[in-house]
Amino acid sequence: MKTARTLALAALIAATLLLVFAAGYAARWLVSNDAAGPAAPSAASAQATGQAAEFSLFWEAWDILQRDFYGDQPASQSRTYGAIQGLAESYGDPYTRFVEPEPRQREREDLSGAFGGIGAWISVDEAGNKVLDPMPGRPAEQAGILKGDLLIAVAGQPLDPALSVDEVVALIRGPIGEPVELTVQRPEVAEPLVIAVVRQRIETPSVTWRVLEEAPQVGYIAISQFTERTAEELDRAIEELGQQGATALIVDLRHNGGGLLQSSIDVASRFLSDGVVLYERRNSGEEQVYRVTSARRAPNWPMVILVDGATASASEIVAGALQDRGRAELLGEQTFGKGSVQLVYDLSDGSSVHVTVARWITPNGHEINGVGLSPEQLVPHEDGRDAPLQEAIRTLTERSNE
Repeated sequence: MKTARTLALAALIAATLLLVFAAGYAARWLVSNDAAGPAAPSAASAQATGQAAEFSLFWEAWDILQRDFYGDQPASQSRTYGAIQGLAESYGDPYTRFVEPEPRQREREDLSGAFGGIGAWISVDEAGNKVLDPMPGRPAEQAGILKGDLLIAVAGQPLDPALSVDEVVALIRGPIGEPVELTVQRPEVAEPLVIAVVRQRIETPSVTWRVLEEAPQVGYIAISQFTERTAEELDRAIEELGQQGATALIVDLRHNGGGLLQSSIDVASRFLSDGVVLYERRNSGEEQVYRVTSARRAPNWPMVILVDGATASASEIVAGALQDRGRAELLGEQTFGKGSVQLVYDLSDGSSVHVTVARWITPNGHEINGVGLSPEQLVPHEDGRDAPLQEAIRTLTERSNE
């Protein structure tokens, strides 16, 4: 027991030090551009000694569980992760959290806008089966996967019915160019089929667009999240809409939970000629100003931004900046109100700690955390009818007729 406790002590202290002194960060999930540097090793050593002395109550509980628990002991890594999760949760902030390696990798991939995958959607039917739907021209379709195939195993390992779609996706994704073996049950085929699919780079666009049939002069752009590629995709959308005759614009940020801070600044900058996009305020009272960055400007078309209760974080930065600066009108429902900034510290095993380090404030000084943004036009969604979209079309059509 002494050896196990010694090893666990070392693991826990190391994990704690990683939390406090993690060297740098790799991604910015609605984060600022300047992470505080890691403390010097001598300070870390002193901290370790002090923390070890303060853990006596923790080790008291540890020894009881180690000695008396009836059943299999969890792995050392599981206990270490549990300790870090508990530490993060003790701060009482839903955005300060510990993320294990696999979900952290998916987070990186999602924010990069591309990953190594097979190019298929996965859904769950009423019986709990994982149902495949290959994307046209992507590896899954090319390898012979058909819409409606039931996924029953990955790399020879049967799927646990309790696995979520995200967990199944994590099993399938992997290095580009390497095959992954899928076992599928095809309706009306007696025996399961084993199909090897070679992973390719799969890009996940964050921007979709079209000219509205009911109002050909109105371009519609939906942004699902703010990734490394969003501003570039937005440029392409605006260019194509202009070529198709659009002279007014609806930007749909509904159900957009956020993304990268820099991406949101770049998107807002497409619609502003200069000035402030947001302020970032830290506990110390220090304030950082983020200004318009891009030299590339979208046409000065009349614009309405659609928002709802799931419009949060980076999407609120864009909506708040364009509202405060008088560039666009918000229409829909009160936004979520996530006005905090997180730094993402990547730890040595691929896991990470997300730490709330600041609040952000709109150009006119509004702190929206827990409050959200108030649209100029409150228009709730109606079952069977997209009332906010229809009202936005009406608003822009009336303006074009003035």
